[in-house]
Parts: sequence; C-alpha cells; structure tokens
Amino acid sequence: GRAVVGDLLPGQRYRHHLALAAGLAAHPAAAARHWHEAHATDEVHKAAVAAAGRAEAVHSPGDALLALELALSSIATDGAVATPDGDGRPEGDDARSDPAPLLIRAADAAFASGRPARAAAYIETLMSALDERRDRTALGLLQERLGRYRRAAGDSERAVSALERAVALVPNEATLERASVLASLAQVKMLEGTFSEAERLAREVIRVAELCGIDGRAQLAHATTTLGVSLGWGDDPEAGIALLGQARAMAEEAGDHDELFRVYANLTTVLDLVGRREEAVRIAYEGIEATRRAGLEAVYGNFLRGNAADSLFLLGRWAESRTLSATALEWSPAGVAFVTSVDSLAIVEIETRAGEYAGRLLGQLMLELETVRDSQYGVPGYRAAASFALWRNDHTDARRAAERGWQLVEGSEDWSLVAKMAATVAEVDAAAGADARARRDLAGLANARSRSNQVVADADAAVRASGVSSTIGSRREADAYLAAASAHRRRLEGRDEPATWAALADCWRQLANPYEVARARWREAEALLGSGEGRPGRARAKAPLQEAATIALGLAARPMLRELRELGGRAILPLPDGIDELLGEHGLAPGVSAGGGAAVAPGEQSALVRGVVGELRATRTDTFGLSRREHEVLDLISEGRTNREIGERLFISQKTVGVHVGNILAKLGVSGRVEAAAVAIRLGLARDR
Repeated sequence: GRAVVGDLLPGQRYRHHLALAAGLAAHPAAAARHWHEAHATDEVHKAAVAAAGRAEAVHSPGDALLALELALSSIATDGAVATPDGDGRPEGDDARSDPAPLLIRAADAAFASGRPARAAAYIETLMSALDERRDRTALGLLQERLGRYRRAAGDSERAVSALERAVALVPNEATLERASVLASLAQVKMLEGTFSEAERLAREVIRVAELCGIDGRAQLAHATTTLGVSLGWGDDPEAGIALLGQARAMAEEAGDHDELFRVYANLTTVLDLVGRREEAVRIAYEGIEATRRAGLEAVYGNFLRGNAADSLFLLGRWAESRTLSATALEWSPAGVAFVTSVDSLAIVEIETRAGEYAGRLLGQLMLELETVRDSQYGVPGYRAAASFALWRNDHTDARRAAERGWQLVEGSEDWSLVAKMAATVAEVDAAAGADARARRDLAGLANARSRSNQVVADADAAVRASGVSSTIGSRREADAYLAAASAHRRRLEGRDEPATWAALADCWRQLANPYEVARARWREAEALLGSGEGRPGRARAKAPLQEAATIALGLAARPMLRELRELGGRAILPLPDGIDELLGEHGLAPGVSAGGGAAVAPGEQSALVRGVVGELRATRTDTFGLSRREHEVLDLISEGRTNREIGERLFISQKTVGVHVGNILAKLGVSGRVEAAAVAIRLGLARDR
C-alpha cells in the first residue's frame, strides 16, 4: 500500500517499485506508474505505449491520453522530430527516439476526450520542429488537424486561417492529402454559413476524391455530406437530402462511424430546416440508438439529442425536449456539445418559467458562447437571453443580447438565422420603444426605430438574395420570421395591426409551430384591445386571447400565461380554466383579497407606501362598494395616471373612465383625485406597487 511504500528508505522504495512493475507486466497502465517511480525510462515508455494502445482499443481516450503523456515524458529528445507518417503509429525502435507519432496520438486522444485546446497545443509543438520548404505536405496535414481542433475549441477565426494555410501548403494535385484539406475547409465554410464557398470546395473535393479511386472513399463521403448540407440551404433542399442519404450509405459501407454520425446530425438539421420536423426527430432517435450500439453515445449521441430537442420544442413537445437535453448534460459534455444541450434546456426553462434555474442555465450558456462563437450556436443562445430578459422586463439586457446575436449573423449567407435574429431584434426594439414612449424619451424611441428599420431591411434582403422559392419549407419559415419582425416594427411605429398578427398566426399554424401561433394570437388580441374601438374591440379580441391562452396552458408556458391573464383582466375577458392553478396563484391582483378588499400584511408594503402612510397593521374588508373595474381605475389614479392613460391601459374610452372616476369619488366621499388616491393608499384599497 501507499503507507508501506512511504515508510521505506529510498533504496528500498526503488527496489519495491521495480518488483511491483515486473509483477504487473500484464497490466501495463499500473506497471508504467511503478517504472516511472523507479526512474526506468525505457520501461516506462514501453509500458505506457502499451497501456495507450489498450485504452484506444476500447475507445477510452481519457485513459489513452494519460498513458501517452507519460510515454512522452519518458522521451529525452534534442528537438529533432521526424516527418510524421500517415497514421501516427510508432514503428519499431523509432518510436523511442521520435516523439512525432506519440504527439499525434496524444492530440487525437485529447480531442476525443473533449480537450481540443490541448490537442491543438500538441500539434503546434510538432509543427514547430518541421521545415516548411522540405515538409510542405506534412505541415499542410498538421495545419488541417490544427484547424479542426481550433474550431472544436471555439476559435473559429484561427481555425479557418489554419485550414486555408493547409490548402496553400498541400500541392494542387489529385491526391488524398489534397482532398482531405479541401474537405475540412469546405466543412468549416458550411458551418459558418458561407454556403456558396462550401459548395464550390465540396464539389472540388468530390472531383479529386473520385480521381483517387477506392482510396478516396472517406473524402468522397465527407464532401458529399458537406455538399448536401450546403444545398439544403439553397433552392433545391430535396437534392441536398438525397445527397445526405448517399453519404450515409457510403459511411455505413466503409464502417466510418465519424462520418456516419456526422451525416445523422446534419440530416436532422436539414430536415428540420425544411419543416420535416417529425422525420428529423425520428432520424435523431435512430442515430442516438446507433451511437449506443457503437459504444460512442457520449461522443455523438449528445449532439443528436440537442438537434432533436430543438425540433421537439418547435413541435410543442416541450417535456420531451427537456428530458433529452437534461440527459445530454448528464454526460458532462464540453464545447459545442455542451452549448447545444444547455441551449435547448435553457430555452424550454425560459418559456415555461423564466425563473432562477433558467437564469443559471443562461449564465452558463453565455460564458460558453464567449469561446464558441459560431452563429449557428450563438444565435439561439442570444435569442434565448433576449426572451428571458423581456419576460423579466429587463429591456437593457434584452437589447444587449439582441445586438450581440445580430452581430454574429450580419452579412452572413445563413438567411434562416438572419431572419430569426431580425425578429428578436424587432421585438426587443418594440418593447424598448414602448418604454421610451412612456418616458417621453424621443431620442430613445427614434434610435429604436432606426435600428429596427435597418435590421428588418437587411434581413429581408438576405432572405431574398438566397434565391430559394417561397414554397419551400425553410423559406416559408424565414418569411414568417420576417413577417413577425415587420409586425413588431409597426408596433414600434404606433401602427399595430390586428390583421397582420392574424395572418402570421395562420402561417405558424401551417408550419406546425404552436408556440409561435400563441405568440401571434396574443399580439393580435393586444392590437385589437389597443385599437380604441372600445366594446367592439374587446369582443373581437376574445377569440385570439382565448386561443393563445389555451395553447400556452397546454405547453405550461407560464410567462406568457401571466401576460395573457393580466391582459384579460384589464379587458375583463374570460380565460380558460386551469391558468391560476398552473401559476400557483388565485388569479387576483396583488393586494386584493377574495372579498375585493385589500389583503396587505405588515411588512409587505413597498417603500413608497410605507413612506406615505406607515406600516399597515390590519386588512380592511370595507371596500366602499367599489366594483372590480373601479378598483382597477383607483389603482391607476393612485399612480397619478390621466384619464387618457387609464383608458389606454384598461382598453376603455376616456368618457367611460370619467364615469368610473365620478363613481369612485362619490363612493369614497371625497372631492377630487388626489384625495381619492390618499384615501386609497391609507386604507389599503390601492394595489401595493
């Protein structure tokens, strides 16, 4: 044991470790540690390399990395590094004197165990010892590895730089090396949304790989996948889906798990893009099961779970989406895999509760997005952050998140993400504009209008530039987001149009997105109630308000339900049963008891109320015969609102407000609004704000 070894003299410890190492020869990982303690470097190297081989054979990259690092520590080198061979495996006695093969294996193990930055460091170490004039192809292949590792670490800009350098280094000939570096660059261009360049590069890879014959099958499958995804964003997405099917068959025939699961992930993405979400979910589940059979669930399964969770959220299957995301996080993923999982879970939590847990998830996501800057991961995260801030009436944070998301996609060819982000920017600007209008901040209102107009115009241009037909599912969804952005822009300009929201709700219904249907119907009801039509407007608002509430209730979308309940309460419109139970409340305005009087306990008043009337020691049940609507008007009188502002808030005419004010003054026995407000506050009749 450890204590016994520690009690031995240095010479005894040396012999003890030698004996243990020899006795553990059948267990190289354990033997290597004892050889290391005995300073037997040759034996350390042999045992550690053997242990690494065993770990690699059972797909245990973390254990392989530990063993390889121990083997590398045993090598005394003068800095001379041979040109690495193709597979990075040591060859006979050369492995002891040349660290290059072990550095490549260590980089692969670090990458597979979720430490891409460490993998990149190993490759950079190896590259520093090579001569660019003599080893151009070898350096090009190492640059290609470096680009892949950097991208996985979230360093997209330097990843592209490394891959472009790789293409420049490898001679422009029909070789496997040329096909490999081009394939990796094409993939990164596709991932960053530069689809035209990705398509051009992928077609070149296919040409070169076909010239290489049977040896080029892996590069051919890789490029076919990239080309399929690029076409998925174009005007013939079905051709892209067909290409992904071909790539899947190639990967299965070759037994290439890496490419097979890459096809699964991209196929689910493209199917979701074109609106075939049920099929996307089915393919994702099929892929997860395949990763389980291959023993690679931790490596590939979580990414597929993230894709499926996104589709499930849009389909309204929120509980299932939450379960998939939570399961993925149990594997402690890192980098991109973590972002996709936590993003999906955060979105569900924000739209169901927008509480503390959602905030913690969002905080984790925002930290990760500082390193993983790809727009396909960043945009969903910043849209979620903006939604969270809006539900909590934090328009400053919402604007900050929207601006960061827009910066990621501005000028991108990923027109789908551009349209989604534009809708979020416009919604945030509409909320900020309402605040500015209430504060009579004309400069703030003008800034919000200017920004929103520019963003919506740029997004519209990006979608039209795609050339994709308006009949294709991906374009129809982008057009729906653009329509939402335009509708929010009109809200900002004071031209909220119920018919626009009604048409948008129909679009989302056809796209099988129930939550967006509810959001559009909510805004339709709000526009009708704010139209100034009075009773007719309230009558027309009843149907969209109730439909929005029914959908939100089915999804357990509590933040939206709170808004709908508040809107319905002000308009005196009934909502479906069950909302108060879901929210864990009784549906009453704060401070109002079931009998209509104030229900304010000591210590619960705001600082403003305590400063005016002191602590209230009892609940007053005498309500002076005020009706519910008169209570609401009295609340607003106590806030210092004018009759016009009260009418806008409660969706009634100024004349009706005047009638209510007269009734309130008569029932309270006071002569004016100021006296009524003072009585209301002192007696606890006004809502505690």
